[in-house]
Amino acid sequence: MRPSFCGLALFLVLSVVPGSGAEAQSAGSWLRPVTPFTDAKSDVIFRRDSIFVFGGMLSTSSLWSTMKFNLDQPAGNVRYDNYIVGAAYNHDFYKLGYGITLGGELGIADRFGNYALCCNTIVKSSSTLNSGELWVGPRLSYDGFVLFNTIKFAGAVSTGFSFTTDSIGREREREIGYAGSGRVLLYLGPEISISSVNLPDLEFVYRIHHRSGANGTFGNLREGYNANVFGVRYKF
Repeated sequence: MRPSFCGLALFLVLSVVPGSGAEAQSAGSWLRPVTPFTDAKSDVIFRRDSIFVFGGMLSTSSLWSTMKFNLDQPAGNVRYDNYIVGAAYNHDFYKLGYGITLGGELGIADRFGNYALCCNTIVKSSSTLNSGELWVGPRLSYDGFVLFNTIKFAGAVSTGFSFTTDSIGREREREIGYAGSGRVLLYLGPEISISSVNLPDLEFVYRIHHRSGANGTFGNLREGYNANVFGVRYKF
């Protein structure tokens, strides 16, 4: 889990670089509730609720290899075993200044595929296996920046606790290897989003979906499952 905390710390350090526009001007008001409002410069209405729908592949490697899309893994290795689809609801509570917003996230997902066990020992099922997941916790988002007055880049990180019904694939092998349980682990979901200034309420998102035992603190595991996921967020 130590790399996860380092990555989160780096993200937060980069996020607090002073931004521009209405948020930078209001930095003196460090904590204020979030309500839908219009930016006088752009006439853009900022929403505080959103739905994120996503899908992706479950990785068989560590968090850092997953962040590299497992391109650093030896040829012939099973780099991804099962799949994940899900949705998350986001709500923004407070503007913290400098373009940073504190919110919360509640998500649910279905992890599925034919790999019952992977990858030192591979056991595949003839039928599709399913594993449900639910996570909840705080979320920090950064307003980001606009390029060429056309495309906006932003970022966020969601944290909290992740709960599952059971384990499959690589996560199940980790349970066996460490004599642990992946039912309750920590959650970390750093993401990058892209949107058009003409359609600010619609974002295309890339996220790392990470479950961790915090070096054995939870479930006697170091990691649960990691995933590369892509999706769409709609703000309302």
